[in-house]
Amino acid sequence: MKPLSPLDAISPSFSRMRSILLPPGPTPGLTAPFRFWFFFKMTLVGAFTESGFYSASILFFFEGLAFAVFTGLGRGLRNPAFETSRGLTTALLFAGIFGGAIALAIWIFLGWLWCRLRFSLFDLVLFRHGRVGVAWARYGAPAWRFLGLTILVTLAFLLVLGLTAGPFVLHLVLTMRHLTPQQINADPFLIIGHVLPLYGLLFGGILLVAVVDAILQDFLLPPMAIEDAPVEDSVGRFFHLLRNRTGVTLIYLLLRFGLQFGLSAAGGIVVFIILGVLVSGGVGFGFVLHHAFAHAGPGGFAIFVLYCVVAALIVAFIYFLTLIFLHGTIAVFRQSYAQYFYGSHYPLLGNYLEPDPCAPPSVSPPPLLASLAPAPEPPPIA
Repeated sequence: MKPLSPLDAISPSFSRMRSILLPPGPTPGLTAPFRFWFFFKMTLVGAFTESGFYSASILFFFEGLAFAVFTGLGRGLRNPAFETSRGLTTALLFAGIFGGAIALAIWIFLGWLWCRLRFSLFDLVLFRHGRVGVAWARYGAPAWRFLGLTILVTLAFLLVLGLTAGPFVLHLVLTMRHLTPQQINADPFLIIGHVLPLYGLLFGGILLVAVVDAILQDFLLPPMAIEDAPVEDSVGRFFHLLRNRTGVTLIYLLLRFGLQFGLSAAGGIVVFIILGVLVSGGVGFGFVLHHAFAHAGPGGFAIFVLYCVVAALIVAFIYFLTLIFLHGTIAVFRQSYAQYFYGSHYPLLGNYLEPDPCAPPSVSPPPLLASLAPAPEPPPIA
């Protein structure tokens, strides 16, 4: 496979995305019918590897839950009875420790699932066989190593965040201890001057996390998936590429985020329009229904409430379905883009994307894929 620039890799990536999500017909020129469940299955795997999908789907729920919990705790702390109840304080302490342990276990499980699905998506995009079960079964051990690497990177990030943001937070706390509400209201810049650097650090931290995550998925995962390579070999291969093709690699990362942002923005507008039309129609019909059953007694009110519940469930279902389609499609394209760019500089990956016609017909498969020997698969879609 010849080396591709970041711009040259865009067009074949879109073509590969279409062939994966919308496979062509059995003969050239014949369009295959749209298979909804196949499209849903493929985009669901992709969506579960996208951090944007999680933030768009469940972050608001956890924010609302956290707000309710902290509001309840705040009211309890202001209750005089709470101050004299040492047993309640101890119970809340143990509840917090127990809840933290459960949250840590859930985080590790979701992290493992996230890593395993990234390997599955890599396999589905590379081989285009459309069998999620086969793609899932291949990468048990590499997924655990990738999870360990992710945890180490997360701990390193938290350490850097603590060393950079910790002094600002500590200084802010010490400053607020000596300020009264009247002083804060009279001069809000006493607090704003400490908060603004934290926003800058937060933005820088988010950018750093995005870049590191892109490197992990696009450059470190492929050797682990194809060759069962150790983490240090994958890291060394990436830094070798970075040293020899620094400018090209940086341009690729910029284009990667630019394309992702553009696709997300365009898809978000489409999702907003669809939901806006549905919500407007539902509210309008609910308004008519409310006036029609305004004097129908308890039975009419029950019908109106039932309509509200069903309409809310339908809107929520369509919302999550469009999120899966949007983020899953973006994930498939992004994985295709990463494979074409990195494959043009990593011969073993590139030979799977575009086999060399001059290569010998009998080439031994990589150690990982050869050792697993899965069930016979359908040939890749041309």
